[in-house]
Amino acid sequence: MISSDIPYREQKQNQKQFSVSNRATHDEKYPYLSDISQLLHGMSTAQLESLCTLQEIIFAKSCWEATNYSGSVEKCKKRLTELYGKDWDDHVKLKDHFKSIRHYYIWVLLLSHRQQWNENKL
Repeated sequence: MISSDIPYREQKQNQKQFSVSNRATHDEKYPYLSDISQLLHGMSTAQLESLCTLQEIIFAKSCWEATNYSGSVEKCKKRLTELYGKDWDDHVKLKDHFKSIRHYYIWVLLLSHRQQWNENKL
């Protein structure tokens, strides 16, 4: 258990700390998941889309449309106006209510990575 005595916490704790680089070797179920995630987050939307299969693109777009007002910014703005009034942009940000499809491409590619490792284990 971690001591609440801050000055002696480091001396009394005999726990090894893992850094980001250690995760790839310590995560046995899905190796390199952290590294792949970091790589995908550094790519543009066009690059991510080029990595996806047609099935993955359709799935990502379907999820994106389901959670983002059918992919319409105008529908999102209309809903925010209904909820917050005409000055909704003073209270909330559009980007908090309308996510980029890029996030869904990353999510689908990470799901695909996990699925590939699950199939390899069988």
